[in-house]
Amino acid sequence: MNRLAGFLLATSVVAVLFGPPLYAVWAAAIAIVAAWILDPPALRAGLRVGAILAIVFAASITAGVVAWAAGPQRGIETGGMVMLRLLVLTVGAAVLVRSVNAETLLRMTRKIGMERLGLVLGLALNSLPRLAEAAADVWTASRVRSDGAVARLRRLPGVGEVLLSHTARIAEEAAAAASLRGHSALTRPGNTLRSPVRVVVVTGPSNSGKTEVVTTVAGQLQSVGVDVVGFVQPGELLEGKKVGFRLRDLASGQEAPLASLSERDDGDFGTRFQFSDGGFRLGREALSRTAPDSVVIIDELGPIELRGQGHMPAVRKALAVADLGGAMIVVRRSLVPSLLAELDASDAVVIDVESEGGRSVDVIIDALGARILVG
Repeated sequence: MNRLAGFLLATSVVAVLFGPPLYAVWAAAIAIVAAWILDPPALRAGLRVGAILAIVFAASITAGVVAWAAGPQRGIETGGMVMLRLLVLTVGAAVLVRSVNAETLLRMTRKIGMERLGLVLGLALNSLPRLAEAAADVWTASRVRSDGAVARLRRLPGVGEVLLSHTARIAEEAAAAASLRGHSALTRPGNTLRSPVRVVVVTGPSNSGKTEVVTTVAGQLQSVGVDVVGFVQPGELLEGKKVGFRLRDLASGQEAPLASLSERDDGDFGTRFQFSDGGFRLGREALSRTAPDSVVIIDELGPIELRGQGHMPAVRKALAVADLGGAMIVVRRSLVPSLLAELDASDAVVIDVESEGGRSVDVIIDALGARILVG
């Protein structure tokens, strides 16, 4: 029975993708029945309110665009097909994610020379449950804030933006987790970060004092005449909760707001924060002072930079300067493998401030090769 149900589910996916509208209607019905036979909990998880909302939202947007371009009838037909296709694909994915091991999928695709495809599919499978949970949470929040069905409909565009933000963040975290396990197939070609000197990578968990340690290192180096350039990004707290970041130029001491927590959780670059052009501009100015023999300090590089955005263009120029005295980059633990995959340095060492504890400052200075200057 399970084999027959699996065959029917696979056939339904093919029919809804390539068949006419009548086939698509039958395919959706068959897919739901087949999924119920194979894995009832997976079907219930796949058809949560949040997932249904996302399907309806995508179909409605498609129908509206097509109706505007080709007429109402064509818009309704196209929107209906999109809804049926997404419904069947969601049901199929919900069953697949509980029955297929992502690592097994990756090994299979690697054997045929398609590791990147396998990694993408594996990340998608692992991310689906979290996407469904995020969609349900967003829809619940929208219902709580809306008085009546009309108000909820008016909020749909905003709900869609928040869902896209959650999707981007979940995808980023999934890719970082894959990189942590040694999978670098999704590293962007040509995005290598080159440095002619040793790079000290400083890491640790959130709120472990990375910025404080780096600031102390910069102060000790400056106190003995070392030319320190770059910036730190201290967090801004409100009632113990991090609500933003500022950027401080280590050479001039000048500060500027860099990021603030978005009230609607729909920040820039798929994050929870809205970023300031002034903060990025001050970061560029700080790194533009890089010269031979100077020590470059960058606190910190995040997912935005590892996608080539944010501070990364200025960082790349600074690290390319010849005869640097040293370089230090701060990243969160989950991004260390991604950074190392892109880093082309003469030498690199990773220092975890939580593991080193009170010795962190001395260990970092020693790794930079500057102990003689402060000893």
